[in-house]
Amino acid sequence: MTPPPVDPAHVTAREKQMLTLVAQGKSNKQIADVLCVAPTSVRTYLVMLRHKLGVRGHRATLARVAFRLRYVHPGTAEGEAPALTRDEQGLLRDVADGLTLNEIAAKNGESYDQAKVGVARLLSKLGADDRIEAMRICEQHGLLNEDADGCGPPHAARPEKAA
Repeated sequence: MTPPPVDPAHVTAREKQMLTLVAQGKSNKQIADVLCVAPTSVRTYLVMLRHKLGVRGHRATLARVAFRLRYVHPGTAEGEAPALTRDEQGLLRDVADGLTLNEIAAKNGESYDQAKVGVARLLSKLGADDRIEAMRICEQHGLLNEDADGCGPPHAARPEKAA
């Protein structure tokens, strides 16, 4: 299910700072140092931001929002976008949605190690060192836009845990 679009007017200045620093790849400790707050306060802000923005999971989902809302410009694409197979597009969508390796493995009926290798290969193909950089590259090339091959708008669907 696609979350409602984020209204930038509802994101406070402090939240914009947090999103910007996350998108720059800063750790909670580094963010705390920059903003002169406790690392636990950073963690609390990030949890509240995930809830407010309708995203769950990995920090890369917050970075993607920061790129989308242009709090941080993703930069100019270098070269052509890598050609991704349908499976790689699906995996990229899972990464963008913030799924953990365990969730990716369960969704795709594979082991944790297989999911880990798949994500590592995808990051390598994108030329990214981590998930946040992968989101930057996706924004530069429009890999997760509605018009991209088989990739729809961002959505926060995650596998539901069995009761």
